[in-house]
Amino acid sequence: MSLSDMPPEFRHADAPDAGPETPAPRRRPAWWVALPALALVAAGLAWTGAWYYAAGRAEREIDNWIVAEGARGRDWSCGNRTIGGYPFRFELSCDGPSVVLQGPTQWTWKAARVHAVAQVWNPRHIIAEFTGPATLSEAATGRTITAGWTLLQVSGAGTGQRLERFSLAANDYTLAEGGATILSARHLELHLRQHPGEAANGALDIAMEVDDATGMALMGGAPAAGAQPAAPVDALLQATITGVPELAILPVEARLLKWQANGGRVKIDQARISAGGGMMAAMGELGLDPQRRLDGMVTVSVVEAGKLLPVLASAGLMPDFLTALAPVLGAAGMPTQVDGANASAFPFVFRNGRVALGILPLGKIGPVF
Repeated sequence: MSLSDMPPEFRHADAPDAGPETPAPRRRPAWWVALPALALVAAGLAWTGAWYYAAGRAEREIDNWIVAEGARGRDWSCGNRTIGGYPFRFELSCDGPSVVLQGPTQWTWKAARVHAVAQVWNPRHIIAEFTGPATLSEAATGRTITAGWTLLQVSGAGTGQRLERFSLAANDYTLAEGGATILSARHLELHLRQHPGEAANGALDIAMEVDDATGMALMGGAPAAGAQPAAPVDALLQATITGVPELAILPVEARLLKWQANGGRVKIDQARISAGGGMMAAMGELGLDPQRRLDGMVTVSVVEAGKLLPVLASAGLMPDFLTALAPVLGAAGMPTQVDGANASAFPFVFRNGRVALGILPLGKIGPVF
């Protein structure tokens, strides 16, 4: 007889007792496992719908912008325009972009291609890369200026019709007309932004830099036969321009008149040109008086005038006879320093059609235009 067949009172105290049965674990419904995947699919569908809606809206805004630009005398066109970049970017590709500038004379600008990108989370900041070459042609005369580069990028940020920041950077940039190089630069940059707190007054901050610049533009025309190439010139400018009129197709004289009427001024924080081991720096403030003459004060500092002036003369940036003044400039002027180098400073004052070096009168000046 087995232990299990014996009466309970005869079983050993240490015999195991089966006890109550343990219930089986509850099984979660199958849909609980699929829920995260379903949520992910729903989020993807929502994102896709939102992206395509935003892309369609971007196309409509581009069309509206082109119409608004046309009303301002700038007619934009694109040979083949596409929008892509799903899922995290908006990318605009345009083959053969061009703009016709209507005004006293008609100009047409064309490039080979442009590719612009904006991130989904910041669609008002656009970065564009242009493929060259580009041409600028005048309809009346047939004059054509050609630009080339190895890299040209443009970026801009703004809201609605208002551009808040603009930047341009180019490598190995060349500008030519009729087979002659007007300007060549290893690198150049241009940055513009609305001056903080003064956007309503038409105030712009500008920063510009050019490295290793040479060319006919610096020579003041075509170089003479057998002339030595001009030495490379580096330049930079940091300034604030106030009273800037609204962007429109206007002759330079008309735009300057508007600027003067607005009380416009150029506040030069830093302006430098370096060549041949010498440097010239300037700072100050200038504007135009009602007679279109310079008004203000600019302090020019010269470092190593004997090295700088001959290079500037050979580059066509100053008359040749001024190179004879190098020893005088090195000895005269107020002693100062530029980037730790000894320099001579010359404060030029423009008032009421006259120019003076400090308190020393130099003569009369006429209208700028």
